[in-house]
Amino acid sequence: MKITPFYRALNSTALRMLLCTIAASSACRAHAQWVPFDSLPGAQRVSAIESPGGSAGRVSDVRWDIPGGRVWFQYAGKWKSVALSGDATVTVPEGTEPPAAAARPQTYRAPKGGRAKQATRVPSPDGAWNAVFQDCNVLLEPEGEPANRAAIHATDNGTNKHWFGSADWVYGEELDQNSAMWWSPDSKLIAYYDFDESPVKEYVLLGGLTTTRTRALSAGYPKPGDQNPIAKLEIYNLATGKRTPIDVGSDPEQYVYGVEWTPKCDALLWFRCNRRQDTLQLMATDPVTGASRTLITEKQSTWQKNSPALQFLADGSRFLWESESNGFSNWELWDLNKGKLLRLTDDPWVSESIVNIDEASGWMYYSARSSKTGINSQLHRVQLDGSRRERLTTEDLHYSSFLVAPDNAHFVATKQFVDVPPSASLYTMDGKEVAQLTKPAADPYGKKGMPKPEFLRVTAADGKTELYGILYKPKDFDPSRSYPLVVDAYGGPLIATVSPRFGSYEAQTELGVLIAKVDNRGTPGRGKAFEDATYMKLGGADVDDQAQLVKELSKRPYVDSKRVAIMGHSYGGYMALMAVLRYPQTFQVAVAGAPPTDWRQYDTIYTERAMRTPQENAEGYDAGSAVKLATTLKGRVLLLHGMVDDNVHPSNTFAIAQVWQASNIPFEMMLFPNADHGIGSPAYESAKWSFILRNFGMWSQAPLGAPAAGAEPAAAAAAPDAGNAAKPMKPE
Repeated sequence: MKITPFYRALNSTALRMLLCTIAASSACRAHAQWVPFDSLPGAQRVSAIESPGGSAGRVSDVRWDIPGGRVWFQYAGKWKSVALSGDATVTVPEGTEPPAAAARPQTYRAPKGGRAKQATRVPSPDGAWNAVFQDCNVLLEPEGEPANRAAIHATDNGTNKHWFGSADWVYGEELDQNSAMWWSPDSKLIAYYDFDESPVKEYVLLGGLTTTRTRALSAGYPKPGDQNPIAKLEIYNLATGKRTPIDVGSDPEQYVYGVEWTPKCDALLWFRCNRRQDTLQLMATDPVTGASRTLITEKQSTWQKNSPALQFLADGSRFLWESESNGFSNWELWDLNKGKLLRLTDDPWVSESIVNIDEASGWMYYSARSSKTGINSQLHRVQLDGSRRERLTTEDLHYSSFLVAPDNAHFVATKQFVDVPPSASLYTMDGKEVAQLTKPAADPYGKKGMPKPEFLRVTAADGKTELYGILYKPKDFDPSRSYPLVVDAYGGPLIATVSPRFGSYEAQTELGVLIAKVDNRGTPGRGKAFEDATYMKLGGADVDDQAQLVKELSKRPYVDSKRVAIMGHSYGGYMALMAVLRYPQTFQVAVAGAPPTDWRQYDTIYTERAMRTPQENAEGYDAGSAVKLATTLKGRVLLLHGMVDDNVHPSNTFAIAQVWQASNIPFEMMLFPNADHGIGSPAYESAKWSFILRNFGMWSQAPLGAPAAGAEPAAAAAAPDAGNAAKPMKPE
């Protein structure tokens, strides 16, 4: 059959009209409820923002000349020197600096898998073998000479539901298990997971949504109250070829993770935690017999930190242990055979990390949040016999980059704050500043024409707890004007977003908005009482505190309390939904990226740690469910979700969308067919900011037939004809 091309069937007049239409449409942009970010008014100003910089005041490569009484350091590419007694800093010729200290022996570091995944190939410390996870088993492949060695099948009975040498998604994501095969330091033994996922129900996503055939992406994913995988451990002895099962206990609900060898290879250490996650045990296993004993038990009335820090001393038997038994992270000294030796610190603030251990002098140096401002780090030291404890830095600023002199009489540290540029100084151990090694940069924000970020101290919704936040303003900020407010939220357990470090900025303020963030109760770093405020009631105190931030900022005349948006991703997306649902008078707009909309939809380990199971805490699950509250929506919501999100499944977004559709409640949604939890599409930012500005009345899409609004040339046209412009939102 012969087919006449359609354009030949048109008469000349119709053809001319068609060509004119095509030509006209080719000059226009696509139309939607959003535009590319660079087409929004103010976008060019956003792209022109330059970082104020946060590293100018730091030094590098510090070298101590104790006999000569000087310290040498590199700054801005040049060697400088200053007397330990304090004098003017001098620049010295290249090559006259003292030699670098002898490099520490390179320690073995096993490779790690990606997020929520375990490494599938792990070399032995001596380089002679590679442990490979292959066909659900552990295979030991020879490396190097002699070349005729055969591979060893350490295990051969793994199946697709019960394997050796790997874990699964929930262990990787929530217990940070990115390894599942652990070589002993002498390379003679290897421990590995015996992992049974057969009790776990599968969750199926659809891949290939943009292709001619979809494919099932199936993986085990235990949801709250479901059965968990059963984790056990084995040890394989390369000399004897013997597999030794480890006694992990008989509780099928427990978690087994955090595996490491002792320095002398005389024990395998690992954590055992009950399903409720209020009790954690550090276990020690005899590698010959597989017998296990409990070294330490930590217990909380809420949930216990699942990976306390542990660091061995030089004798390979004593170790430092992080304990939260008094409600704050502190340090204890333990011995593998003698048990607890003493509690080194017992402070009412959070200890952070070990900076240095000098066993010859008996000092352990560590950072802790002992400042009046509870997110600022200070340098402390304690004698390993517990006889002396000292705080070495004094100002209410954030100290970091600590370097302690070999004679334990001096140290170098960098101090800074949100609005204080960093500078490095030499100190004595009484906290006295001997010499300023670098000067803080002069007004870095001002030189960029940017207002400094404002550090916020806000009283929480409980009327007594102090919260910390940051407020960002646009370059042309005018306190006599009124600005919409955008709250950038996360707010969930385990992650804090407000940093005391200098140099942060939010370029999107150039769109003409204020941006604020706050670490609400329930976030880490402030002690257990602060962190436990949301226990069994996610979506409660955390959301209350976000609303309290807005209420406090709304007292300022330049904050437009009638135009407030909240945006966030993952837990932040959940916060955005709960905020607009629970506080419709406070939040009028919400953008929720990949939100867990009902905690019954998320995984066991994360959710049950904070909420227990739905069977134990049905009331808490209901109160914290955005789906249960969905019909109360009064504000404007945009949902964003990746269709192959294996973390927060897209069913979360579909569940709340279905309620709104069934109730005929307007909302907007954008789905990303090939995106996982991170999404990563430029359309994400474009849709988010288009939605916010449109609902603030600061941008509107031109109607069909009208000239398409350009980027910055249309900044003046961002308010086109009054009849076409979006009206500012009215308060509900």
